[in-house]
Amino acid sequence: MPLYGPKWPLKKGQRDTYELYEDVKSQISFYLKNLLLTSPGENISDPEYGVGLRRYLFENNIDDIRSDISSQISLQISKYLPYLGVLDILVSSDEDQIDNYLLRIKIVYSTPDSILSSVFELDIDQQQTIGFY
Repeated sequence: MPLYGPKWPLKKGQRDTYELYEDVKSQISFYLKNLLLTSPGENISDPEYGVGLRRYLFENNIDDIRSDISSQISLQISKYLPYLGVLDILVSSDEDQIDNYLLRIKIVYSTPDSILSSVFELDIDQQQTIGFY
């Protein structure tokens, strides 16, 4: 079994000191979620790290803002997760709703050891909580 990094939050593991991710997709999902939700300046060791989705919370949910978010995601992934081959980044909203509070981020990527692509999705409902798949 290949070795993967520890799960967060840290918990005592059965087979190792800490619980570990069981597969690459789970590990990458953690890295992507962390990259998207960390605000620049929040990581003391690298103040440029992070997309900082929270700073967009009270912005209008319009095409220009979604395009800016997509650009920031692309720049951050290329700098901090260069081993991911990003095939597509989609930042969309539920435009059928009168009060449009939902922001959906979908990143389609591949890893060097895989010929198949994977999908990471993160939904941000400004009225509720943040969830990812």
